[in-house]
Amino acid sequence: MMESLKKLFVSRLGKILLFTIFLIIGLTAAYDFYYDLNDDTTIKDIISGAYTGNPSGYSVQMLFPLSFCISLCYRAIPGIPWYGLFLCVCQFGAWMLIAWRVTGMVKKQWQQLAALFFETAIFLGLLIRQLVIVQYSVTSGICMATAILLYLTGEEKESPRQYLKQNVVSILLVVLSFMIRTEMCVMFLPFLLLSGLGKWMSQEKIFTVQNVKRYLYLIGSALLVMIVVLAIDKLSITASSEREAWQSFRSFFDERTSLYDFYGLPSYEENIAFYEEIGLSEESYTLLQNYNFSLDESIDEHLLEEMVQYQEKMAKTGQGLSVTAGFISKNSISEALWLYKEQLIHAKSGVYAYMLLAGYISFVLLAGGRKKSGCYWKMVFLLVIRSILWIYLFMVDRALDRITCPLLVTEFMVLLGWIIQESMQAKPKAKNFVFIKLEAVVAYSLLGVCALLALYMNTQKLQAEYEAKERVNPRWEALLAYCAEREDAYYVVDVYSSTSYEGISYSEKIYKNVDNTYRNFDICGGWLSKSPLMYEKLEKMQIATLEEALAAKENVYFVATPDKDLSWLVDYYGYKGKKVSPQKVDTIYDKETECFVVYHLR
Repeated sequence: MMESLKKLFVSRLGKILLFTIFLIIGLTAAYDFYYDLNDDTTIKDIISGAYTGNPSGYSVQMLFPLSFCISLCYRAIPGIPWYGLFLCVCQFGAWMLIAWRVTGMVKKQWQQLAALFFETAIFLGLLIRQLVIVQYSVTSGICMATAILLYLTGEEKESPRQYLKQNVVSILLVVLSFMIRTEMCVMFLPFLLLSGLGKWMSQEKIFTVQNVKRYLYLIGSALLVMIVVLAIDKLSITASSEREAWQSFRSFFDERTSLYDFYGLPSYEENIAFYEEIGLSEESYTLLQNYNFSLDESIDEHLLEEMVQYQEKMAKTGQGLSVTAGFISKNSISEALWLYKEQLIHAKSGVYAYMLLAGYISFVLLAGGRKKSGCYWKMVFLLVIRSILWIYLFMVDRALDRITCPLLVTEFMVLLGWIIQESMQAKPKAKNFVFIKLEAVVAYSLLGVCALLALYMNTQKLQAEYEAKERVNPRWEALLAYCAEREDAYYVVDVYSSTSYEGISYSEKIYKNVDNTYRNFDICGGWLSKSPLMYEKLEKMQIATLEEALAAKENVYFVATPDKDLSWLVDYYGYKGKKVSPQKVDTIYDKETECFVVYHLR
C-alpha cells in the first residue's frame, strides 16, 4: 500500500515538474524576461548594491525582512539576479502549488494530465504577459490569489490544529504577499474573508466551539505572522544608525505619495498666496511639476505636508478635490460610478471580463440548483466587494494595469475555487448523475474555451509590447553603458527623460547583461529622492547637494533627451542667485540615433 502511494506521489510530482519545465522553456525560447517598470529596477538596484555600492535591506517598497534576505543573497553571490529570480519563482511556484492541488483531486493519469492542461490554459490566458514582463505588485497579487484558491479547495478538517496545518501554505502565501507589496495584500483581504465566510456558512453546524476555534486559529495565525514581520520592518528603522533620517524620509515618502498619487499639485497661479506663505517659489514649484525635486533641499516632508493639508482644507470648502463622507479623492463617487459603468458596459477589462463572465456562468451552472451551496449570496457579496474596490480605484484615479490585473485575477480565482468546490462536493443520486456530469462538462468547457481565447489575445498583446520594449530599451542600455565607461563622473538624469520613450517604459532584462556593480548616476527625483540611500550615494561621490554639485563640480553632469527644454533649470538657478548655462558636452547614441544629451552647467 505504501509503495503504491509513493509511486502515485512520484508520478504526480513528475508530471507537475515536467509541465513547469516545458512552460519555462517555452516562454524562455520565445521571450527574454523583463522587469516591468523602473520601480522594479530601483528595488533591484537597492538590494543588489547597484544603487549605493552595498546591498541594502531598506528597499522602501517591500518589507525589510524580505528585502534583507534577498540582499544577503546578493552579498553571497552578486552576479545572480536574485530579485528577479525571486519574483519568477513566486509566480511559477504559484502555478505549481495550484497544479499540486488540482492533480490531487483526481486519481486517474489522464484526468491529472487534463487538469494540468486546463490549469496551464487558464494560468497563461490570464497571466502570460505578467510572467514575461514581471512587476512586484502583480506578483504580490498572484500570491494572494493562489492563497485564496488553495484555501477554498482544501479539505475540511474537524480539529482546529489539523485545519490550521491543512492551510499553512495559504497563510504563508498571504504573508509573502504582505511582505512583497503590503497595500496589494490589504486590498485583497476582503476576497479572502469572503472565502472564509463562504466555507463557514457551508457547515452543517455553524456556531459550534470546534468550528469557531478553527477559524480563530487560522485568522489569528495569519495576523500574528503579519504583525511580526511588520514589527520587524518598523524595528529595522528604529534600530538603524540613521533612525531620524529614515523616519524623516518615511514621512516625506507618505506625503509625496498622497500629493502625487492621490491629490495632485495645486495650481501655482490659482494658489499663489498659499505658496508665498509657505515659501515655495514658482521655480521650485516647477521642480515638483517635473519631478526633479532632488535639486531643492528646501522641499522636505514639512513643505509637502502643508501642501497636502491645504488640498484637504480646500476640498472641504468645496474647491478642488471631491469629498465623499469625509473621504477626499480626485473624482467624486458619481464620476467613479460612471467610469465603473462604462468599464462594465464596454468590457474595458478585455479578456478578463469574458473570463469572469464565464466564471460566474459556470458557478451558477454547477451550484445554482443546490440549496446549501449559497451560490447566489456568495456572488452578490463578491460583486459588492469587487464593485467597492473598483469604485475606490476610480475615485482616486489609480486604476492602473499593475493594480487592476491582480484584482481581476483574484476575483476569478475566488470563482474558480467555488467551481472546484461544487464539482468535487456534489454527490448526485443515480437518476441525476448524467445531468450533473453534463453541467460540469459544460462549465469546464466554457472556462477552457475562454482561457484559450484569452491566451491568444493576451499573447498578441504581449508580442506587441515585447517588440516595443525591444525597440525602445536599447536607448536606456546605451545610457547605462555610457555611464559605466566613465567611472569618475556622476550623472544626474532628468526624471521624465529616464522613464519612457514613445509611451514605452524603460526597463531592464532580468537574466541578460546582469550587472549589479555600483551605478554612478541617479534620476533627479522619484520615490528614492531625499532618502538616506540617496545621500549615501552622493557622499560616495563627495557631493553635498545636487544643486551645488551640478553648478560647481567638473565631473557632475545633467542628462536629458535631445528635445528637452532646460529653461526651467536655468530659471531655478537664477532664482538661487546663480547664472548658469547648460552646455552640451556629449551625445549618447543608440547606433546612429541620438538618445540622450549630456550637459555641463557653466
